[in-house]
Amino acid sequence: MQKCSTILVAGLLPLLCGVSTALAQQLNSFAVLGGSTVTNTGPAVVTGNLGVSPGSAVTGFPPGIVTGGSIHAADAVAAQAQSALTTLYNQLAGTTCNTDLTGQDLGGLTLIPGVYCFATSAQLTGTLTLNAQGNPNAVFLFKIGSTLTTASASSVSLINGASNCGVFWQIGSSATLGTNTVLAGSVVALTSITLNTGASVTGRVLARNGAVTLDTNSVTVCSGAAGLTPPTISKVFGAANIPPNGSTNLSFTATNPNAGPSLTGVAVADTLPAGLIVATPNGLTSSCGGGAITAAAGSSTVSLSGATLASSASCTFSINVTGTTLGAKNNVTGNVTANETGPGGTASATLTVQPAAPVTSGAPAMSLPMLAGFALLLMGLGSVLARKSQPRG
Repeated sequence: MQKCSTILVAGLLPLLCGVSTALAQQLNSFAVLGGSTVTNTGPAVVTGNLGVSPGSAVTGFPPGIVTGGSIHAADAVAAQAQSALTTLYNQLAGTTCNTDLTGQDLGGLTLIPGVYCFATSAQLTGTLTLNAQGNPNAVFLFKIGSTLTTASASSVSLINGASNCGVFWQIGSSATLGTNTVLAGSVVALTSITLNTGASVTGRVLARNGAVTLDTNSVTVCSGAAGLTPPTISKVFGAANIPPNGSTNLSFTATNPNAGPSLTGVAVADTLPAGLIVATPNGLTSSCGGGAITAAAGSSTVSLSGATLASSASCTFSINVTGTTLGAKNNVTGNVTANETGPGGTASATLTVQPAAPVTSGAPAMSLPMLAGFALLLMGLGSVLARKSQPRG
C-alpha cells in the first residue's frame, strides 16, 4: 500500500494520499447515494442519510424506512455529497495496486491490508476474510475494472480489528449483490449498484452516475472507522414529578468520547411526548459552541445542530418544559450524529405529571372526641354564667 503521512480522516476516507477533511464530512453521513434514482421494493432499512443527485427520484420509501438520517433528493446536501463522491472515486481509482487478483474468486481468500486489483470483473462466492492484524486503522481497497458480482449468501468477514469503514470497493461500472449477501465496506461505483433480496451492507452504497436499486435490504452507514467513535447523548429532567401546567428543566449533554480528534456538526433532535411542551419562556441555556438550538415556546420539538466538541469534551444545553396532561412522559431522543462518524445512540428520561397535593388551612381539623369535649365545656361555661346572672336572695 502507498505510504501516507495520515491514513484516516473524518471517519470515512482513508487518506490514500490527500483527501481533505471537508470532503469527508460531505459524504460520511450517507448510507445510500445514487446518481439518477434510488428505488426500493419491500421493507428495506437504511440507517444514515439517503440521497440522489443530479437525479431527483426516490421511490419505495415507504415501505422502506430511513432511520438515523434523512432523504435528500436533488438538494444542496446531495449535490455536495455527489461532488465529494466524484473526488473519492477518482482518488481510489488512481491508487497504486499492491496485488493483482484478476481471474481469482474472492471467496475463500484471507487478505491482509492492501490495495487489490482486478483488470476486469470481480466475483465473490462464499466468504472473504479480511485480517487487520490488530490495526484498527487498516485499509482494504479493491479496485475493480468493470463489475463486482456476489453469489447468493456470500459474505465478508472482518477479523483482528478490521473495520467496515476501512474497506472500499472501487468499481469501474456496476455492482450486483446476490440474495442474502452480507458485505462490509463502502461500495463506490461509477454507474449503478443493485442489492438483490435480503442483501445487506455495513458501510456505504455510493453510485456516481446511475441508480441504486434496493429490495428488502439493510444498509447501515459504518459506525466510527479506525478508532473514531460516534458522540454520545444523555438527558435528565430537573424534577421527577410536576403538577399539571407545572414546569421543570430538561437538560441534554453531548460528549465526544474520542481522545484526539474533534467532532464537528454534532446534532440531535428530540420530539417531546404528548402532554409535554417547551415552556414559555423556554429558559434556554447552552455551552455547545457553534451549535444552533431550536426550542420554540409552546412547541414539542427541541434540536441541536452544528456543534463542535473538542477531544473528550462535553457540552450541555437545557430548556424548561411544561406538563399539560397527567401521566408518565417517557421522552426518547433521536440518534446523535457528527460529521466524522456514523450515528450514535439515543437518550431517554421520564417525567411524571401528577395531581397537585390538596391545600389545607393552617388550623388543625377537630376529631369527634375533641368536638364532644368542646361542646361539654361550652355547656358547663353556660351553666356557670347563668347562675351568676341570677339575683342573690
